[in-house]
Amino acid sequence: MMISASQAAKRTGKSVPTITRAIKSGKISAEKMGSGGYQIDAAELFRVFSPLDTDPNAKGNTSPPSAPTNQASETHALRLLQEKVEALEAALSDTKGERDEWRDQAKRLAVALPPPVTSSVHNRWWPFRKKQV
Repeated sequence: MMISASQAAKRTGKSVPTITRAIKSGKISAEKMGSGGYQIDAAELFRVFSPLDTDPNAKGNTSPPSAPTNQASETHALRLLQEKVEALEAALSDTKGERDEWRDQAKRLAVALPPPVTSSVHNRWWPFRKKQV
């Protein structure tokens, strides 16, 4: 059964950007739609992310039936923190890549610069004081 990214987010308790990030990184395989969305096989989705409930048509409580309310809220908080950590790690990786590109560019430019010109005339620090002969 094929589902959209927004439906996948609702069924797993993840956000849509988390689902699309997993697709783009290759964790989940999906088909790109002509409208720009993704169609994900439910089995492929649940291979990576655990479902919130067993009945996709169920209304109401989306937490596991055997989990106490406190444990469910802690699990949700941990999921949110894990998503935040993944987002920060991705941002850090991007930043490190950009830093390395800037460093390489600076090295190339430093090599391409001509050597500094040295002058044999010594400029005095005190400009109005002239050397007397």
